[in-house]
Amino acid sequence: MLTETFIFLPGVNEKTERHLWRSGITTWDHLLEATAIPGVSRERLSFWKLRIRQMLEHRMTPEGMYALVRHLGTRHAWRATREILSEPRFLDIETTEYRNDVTIVGVSDGECYAALIKGRTLDAVSLGRLLAGASCIITFNGSSFDLPILERRFPGAIPPVPHLDLRHICAHAGLRGGLKAIEEQLMIRRADTVREVDGTDAILLWHRHVLGDRDALEKLVDYNAADVLNLAPLLELVVPALWKQVRHEDAPLGETIAAETFK
Repeated sequence: MLTETFIFLPGVNEKTERHLWRSGITTWDHLLEATAIPGVSRERLSFWKLRIRQMLEHRMTPEGMYALVRHLGTRHAWRATREILSEPRFLDIETTEYRNDVTIVGVSDGECYAALIKGRTLDAVSLGRLLAGASCIITFNGSSFDLPILERRFPGAIPPVPHLDLRHICAHAGLRGGLKAIEEQLMIRRADTVREVDGTDAILLWHRHVLGDRDALEKLVDYNAADVLNLAPLLELVVPALWKQVRHEDAPLGETIAAETFK
């Protein structure tokens, strides 16, 4: 996907990118080989080639990939998914009604899940260890909630790696609402014990735990685990379908995903 993407080039929007694809410029190599492109000046083509060469030189370094994903922005960062998923960290936090009061931080590498709990295991060092070696961080609404809160609460614990916010990716795909609502649309299931739990319940569960209810903490961790572990299947469903629609202008994305899901 990344080497078929031109949206990061100066002056290229989605309409221009589709024009390039229709003109036979479907990869970075094609653009580098082109001597002329209809509607594109020689000067602009030369500048684009320079930027592509810079990307090819630096995209495999952590710093280069981080800069590229930031340049793509929250709307298009998903296009680099294949390049940055070698060591992912899926992340979600729980807080009290006072947003900076973090109670649970859940992290998964796509297979194993770990929860850091306030007053027990949650501190900057432990969080840094869980995120060490990450090639990217994947959240749902993390760009406006989880990551800013963690950066304020635990300065330096969040590594400078690409971030994919699935809330923005899903919105680009036409899938709106909270994480649970989108899961239901895509038939991603949760355990019966936490299926009806929401963010308000999570706050109440923490307060019940503080008052001595042992079961409340277990249920809160289970709820956080569902939030974290369901990010991987959500990413796997949405990104290929979104690319298929963007690249080929297929049916509405919800229909595309449904077709892929129920094959």
